[in-house]
Amino acid sequence: MSMWADHWTIGLVAAAYGMGAVFVTYKQLRGHGEPSLLGWWMVALGLVMHLASWGRFLFIHQGQVAFDLTTSMEFVSLAVALLYLVSCRVSWLEAPTAGIVILPMLVVSVLGARMLPHAHRSKILTITHPVLISHLLLSLLAYGLLTIAAILSLMDAFQDHALKSKHFGRIFNFLPPLYRLETTLYHMVKVAFVLLTLAIVSGGVVSWQESGTVFAFNHKVVFTWATWLSLVILFIGRHYWGWRGIKAARFILSGYAFLMLAFFGVKLVIGYIL
Repeated sequence: MSMWADHWTIGLVAAAYGMGAVFVTYKQLRGHGEPSLLGWWMVALGLVMHLASWGRFLFIHQGQVAFDLTTSMEFVSLAVALLYLVSCRVSWLEAPTAGIVILPMLVVSVLGARMLPHAHRSKILTITHPVLISHLLLSLLAYGLLTIAAILSLMDAFQDHALKSKHFGRIFNFLPPLYRLETTLYHMVKVAFVLLTLAIVSGGVVSWQESGTVFAFNHKVVFTWATWLSLVILFIGRHYWGWRGIKAARFILSGYAFLMLAFFGVKLVIGYIL
């Protein structure tokens, strides 16, 4: 695929996500809890085109890819889009509400990734080994779920604060019931925690195969473990002291921030600063 054809494809992907964002936002702001069917199909179209583009790239380059900041942003956008589409088809999940924020983020992510200058340093990976593929998929799915959970946690904290302070704004009317929102949030956090744990284990296997050590002591590993510990503390606090609302959101957002540093911060420093 030529460079211009690739740019056109990414432009169409961003346009599909953007149209999906418009349809989803319009329906949510009109007070409809169910997802916009047209918006869902637009996001699905963008995901298929994006997957096809990357599938062709990996086929041509025999699975070799420079795993830099640009690649991370595009892979994460694929994971988030997939998880959003799947969660919208589960009727008892309140995922459609998060689409108001998630879908514009996808547009920024896919366009921003192509606008970044080439990194002067990047790690070349050959994505053919089953363990490495499993590790990447688990890591991306964990990040994708925590992205949606982070957005829902902000909505949960806002709604909990509004109920306690009895200060209701117009945005309060567009949020789903607090119980359903919290149910969705903690289901996603629990699944993300399991995926993250499996990603850590598979990452240890990959590290052992490459360097003979289970866990290399580097910034990415430290930030990933910090995310894992943040979620463990959240579960303990929620079980024993009933943490919810703003207090619980702090640990979800701090864990998400650590994971952002692991996924993007390290690659930003290595590729553009050092």
